[in-house]
Amino acid sequence: MTEELIVKAKEMFEGETPEKWFAFLELTNKSQEIQNRWWQKLQTEVFNRERKFHEDNPKWDWDIKIWNFWDIKWFIKGESENERALIIHFWGDAFRIFCGDGNGSLDVEKVNELLKETKFDIIKNSIDKIYASNAQTIGWEHRNFSFNCIYDGRFPNHQTLSWYAGNKTNDFADQLIAKVRKFQTPEITALFKEINEKCRKP
Repeated sequence: MTEELIVKAKEMFEGETPEKWFAFLELTNKSQEIQNRWWQKLQTEVFNRERKFHEDNPKWDWDIKIWNFWDIKWFIKGESENERALIIHFWGDAFRIFCGDGNGSLDVEKVNELLKETKFDIIKNSIDKIYASNAQTIGWEHRNFSFNCIYDGRFPNHQTLSWYAGNKTNDFADQLIAKVRKFQTPEITALFKEINEKCRKP
């Protein structure tokens, strides 16, 4: 926080009752819980939409799982448990294509060797803005969403973005699902299946 903001914040409490300060402290203490509930609202919205989509499209090859208050993953149907598959994973801070940490059922070295084939380039190229990658993650982007505000394209932190999860939930869900759909084309779906099949540990 800049000195100017600190001065302005301090001035808000000058000449006021201590109860106003106490209320501010209480709200500050509850800020994480408020953020968690906002993220969970987004998580629930996305999950419900996707379940409805799956019901309307029973031959759809993909499934979805949620946990904690913001984690969402999409994976080839039947490949969820024990990290047996390449997944699309979102949590408030990042959107990524993840092949596991080496402790799951995918052989990470085999995955990375297979990705050297040019036909797999489309997976990485379907990520809107790649900020980084590593042996376990084909690529990820950080907080790349747009709500007609000064942070569009790269929010500074998940705390700032959380407000939009809870208050612009439908717009946020639209953008997140649109990102996911880029990987659920027949071509990329087939590539996910090939990676799962060829790189699964014995």
